Amino acid sequence: MFQTAAGVIIPSPEKIKEEYQIFDNRILFNISFEKLETFIDEFVTQLVEPLFFVLELPLSRDEESEVRMKDTDPFHKKVCYLDGQSRKQIKEIFNLHGELLLNDGMSWFAVYSHDSNDGIYIQKYKVASIYSYEPTKYAGLLKRYGLDETEKLFTVWDTFSYETPGEALKIEIDGRTVYDVYSDLQKLGMYVAKIVPE
Repeated sequence: MFQTAAGVIIPSPEKIKEEYQIFDNRILFNISFEKLETFIDEFVTQLVEPLFFVLELPLSRDEESEVRMKDTDPFHKKVCYLDGQSRKQIKEIFNLHGELLLNDGMSWFAVYSHDSNDGIYIQKYKVASIYSYEPTKYAGLLKRYGLDETEKLFTVWDTFSYETPGEALKIEIDGRTVYDVYSDLQKLGMYVAKIVPE
C-alpha cells in the first residue's frame, strides 16, 4: 500500500497509485514514502551544477500576525533559498537533515539547477513535481521506480473532503524540527526570498 511520511495523514492511502502525469513543463507524481529519499538522491545526481535548495516554512504566530490583516486572509509561508550549491553540498544537506525534511508535514522543499532550471519540488502532503523544459527526459527514471504514466493523476489532495480532511503535522526528531534545519541552513547562507500565501 502507498506509504506516507510520518507528518502526513491522509484519509484513503489505498486509493493512491504510484503514477505520474506529464504537463508542458513539469511532471506531477505520487511516489511511496519509502522510495522518496533515494529518488531525490538519484534525481539530484542528474542536475547541472550549480544548484540551489529551497525550503518553505509556515510563518510563526508572531510573523503571521504582522502580515495577516483579518481572519479571512490566508496563512503565509516564507520561501527561503540557499544558492550556489554543488551536488555534494545538496547531498550533505540531506545526509544531515533528510530525516526531518522527508518526514515533516508542514514544510515544502525543492532542489533546482541554476542553469537548466530543472528541479524537484516536494510539496505539502509530499506530492511531488519535477520541473523541466523537457519533462519527458525524466520518464525513464520514474518508470525505474515503478511509476506508471497516467493521463489524469489522482493525488492525496483528491482524497480530501470536509468530512475527511488530511493532516500535515510538524515532526520533532531528537528535539529538533524543520525550523532548526532552517537555522542551520541560515549559517550556510540561506535567506528569505519572499513571503507568500500558503
